[in-house]
Amino acid sequence: MAEFIVRARSAPTRADSFRAAIGQGHGVEFLADIVRHTLFVAQGHRQDAVLHLVLEKSQDFSRVVSLTAAELGSVGDLHEVALLELIACILAAGETLGKNETAVAGAGLQVQAISFEHLVRDKAAGYPTYVLSPKGSDIRETPLTAKDVYVMTDHTPMPKNTFKSMARQGVKRLSLGPQMLHAAQCITLIHNERDRRC
Repeated sequence: MAEFIVRARSAPTRADSFRAAIGQGHGVEFLADIVRHTLFVAQGHRQDAVLHLVLEKSQDFSRVVSLTAAELGSVGDLHEVALLELIACILAAGETLGKNETAVAGAGLQVQAISFEHLVRDKAAGYPTYVLSPKGSDIRETPLTAKDVYVMTDHTPMPKNTFKSMARQGVKRLSLGPQMLHAAQCITLIHNERDRRC
């Protein structure tokens, strides 16, 4: 199983603010493509993928919206508006969460009030974890396991100190090639490598 952690630093954590941010230059529209490319294949769901979207524009705690492909029922349409509304509905289930609390928003859907750093630390403690970086080892030369975690950011660059912190936790840098790509494109390439090898 592959888990993907995508940090969205400018995405609001409240459902109403998230909906209001659509089309306003906050980059939340990219999240629809990330959901689509992580969880779905032609005529169905992937059975081996989990997506964690870390939304950080908050007055209290970051929210981690998690979607587990194997547990999802029908989510309706897969167009941008429907997928963004799905994220907003998951966020609505977690509006009153205290720090480190979790709420279930439906089959395969949950939201947690935890930080990006906390989530990455928890995953890195149990599984091989990689952060995407042009300075990383080439994915084609990197052994992949049945359960890997891949960390990336949306259109907002990851702070340099974050890379140092992750390195201390054992997170390794991984490159997908010489061209900087959108997060959704990166996820597709990772899936392709795993489909061929795992």
